[in-house]
Amino acid sequence: MRARRVGASNAPVLLTGESGTGKELFAQLVHDASQRAQASLVRVNCAALSRGLIESELFGHEKGAFTDAVQTRKGRFELARDGSLLLDEVSEVPTSTQCKLLRVLESNEFERVGSSQSLQHNVRIIASSNRDMAVEVQQGRFRLDLFHRINVVQLRIPPLRERKEDIPLLAMHFLERFKKEGAVVLKGFTRAALQRMANYHWPGNVRELRNVVHGACIFAEEAMIGEELLQLDGGDQPQPEESSSADRESQETVAGEVSGNESGQDDHGLNHVGSELPEQWLRMRLADIERQIITAAIEHYGNRQMVAETLGVSPRTLTNKIRLYRESDAA
Repeated sequence: MRARRVGASNAPVLLTGESGTGKELFAQLVHDASQRAQASLVRVNCAALSRGLIESELFGHEKGAFTDAVQTRKGRFELARDGSLLLDEVSEVPTSTQCKLLRVLESNEFERVGSSQSLQHNVRIIASSNRDMAVEVQQGRFRLDLFHRINVVQLRIPPLRERKEDIPLLAMHFLERFKKEGAVVLKGFTRAALQRMANYHWPGNVRELRNVVHGACIFAEEAMIGEELLQLDGGDQPQPEESSSADRESQETVAGEVSGNESGQDDHGLNHVGSELPEQWLRMRLADIERQIITAAIEHYGNRQMVAETLGVSPRTLTNKIRLYRESDAA
């Protein structure tokens, strides 16, 4: 399984894709599949830090290193000891800091701001960006040597509109998270609501889906969330012509099957620069969420037909999913 191969490795991982596609979720999945899972995954949002603060956040600082440094503070490299460090929006790291970051990654040593003492670090780097990193390098905004250092394994996370079959599963996942905020006991979504979500273009990707489900949970007055509660800000947008046929094919795919990617490359190109996120890897990681939802639905309804209707899949598809999980357990 490629998820296990990525997790078992200690190689740096670069996650790319549109904003809101769930890069932080996938970073957590990579971390959880690794031998570092017992330690922490520490995140730093590089885009939210000023040029003067980012080095202090990454490497820490000593008391008196600058005006506001009233006490010694550990940086993210220390906090992530033996775990993983997520450099979110790594493309936004200032060029002056990129050189220092490269040296730290090559030497496994760093110094806190205001100190000359070298400290060792043992972290796995997971970086993410919603920009085209090759373009950033070509335009001189990102160092080529640092790009090569963090780009040992690159995984492109497709936008939600390219993996429509995940929408019912993700919607149920978010419903389970937010259902306690509503006034009634929520069980699922009506068929009309699932259809409307399937027809929507989701420009905000998984983040937008989460927010839509959250709002619906708050205002729901019945056990099944109807389409009228789905606050789709951009309206129901038609699918782009170039992706409509791929989307229809995607909706017919059973979770766990291997699908070809847009570039025509096979999934053996995992370690190649610019490779697509293998569909098999995506399905096997989402299977963790999917299985929990299906199991909970079966326990709740006690009837596969009702489970299939609630999740918006055919009984045959549901049976195939359950069979795949049983075969995986027996393997």
